Amino acid sequence: MSRPRGVRLSRRAEKALDAFDPMSREHLKSALREVSRDPLLGKKLKGELAALRSFRVGSFRLVYRFTKELIEVVYIDHRKDVYR
Repeated sequence: MSRPRGVRLSRRAEKALDAFDPMSREHLKSALREVSRDPLLGKKLKGELAALRSFRVGSFRLVYRFTKELIEVVYIDHRKDVYR
């Protein structure tokens, strides 16, 4: 495991996170800590989203991109809505 990277949420991801119930929010924050330590945990996406990865958190998905220093969370949403 490498050292944790910084995490930045897009405005859309931040709004989504704030809208979830407290329990879901804690699960998602825990997942963000996991991904910050190992960004390759997420599944590579395909097609137009090929530059992104998706990490499953129950019925939610974190969609992000990463660099050597930073995890940028693009979307957080329910799995049925996240790729729309």
